[in-house]
Parts: sequence; structure tokens; C-alpha cells
Amino acid sequence: MPKQPTVWDIIARLAQEAEQQGQPSPVLDHVAPAVPLTARQAHTVMQTHRACERWQCARKAAAWDVLVAVGKVVPRPRNGAM
Repeated sequence: MPKQPTVWDIIARLAQEAEQQGQPSPVLDHVAPAVPLTARQAHTVMQTHRACERWQCARKAAAWDVLVAVGKVVPRPRNGAM
């Protein structure tokens, strides 16, 4: 008897299909987190929200800010300034 997919299997499949089409996931939470993220959580958010744009996804923006604050991400200078 084949194994029935779980809800999480279906969510992961939908997220993967959206990412393959260059779209944000329709099943991920894109709202800013209610409490600050840890660096580890921020890393996971950045991975799961790969297809999201930071200016459109408050959760990815919050994760980005945490990773910049802890020095794991170094943003490019604006306007080509060094």
C-alpha cells in the first residue's frame, strides 16, 4: 500500500513548484515574525523564501536584517560606492 502524503509533504511540493516557476510560495507565511528570529531561524527563512523578494516578503526582510546584524550577510554598497 503506497504511503499517503502528509500535509507537510503537500506544502513542500507546492512551495517547490512555485519556486521552480520563479514565484513566491502560496503556502509559506510571508508575514513579519511576531518575535525576533535567531540567526539559525533567519538562515532557514532565507532558504525557504528563496523565490521571495525582500521588499515584498516581510519574513524574508526580517531574516535578512538578522543575518546582516550578525555579520553572516554583507550587503552590496549602494550606487556602486565602495
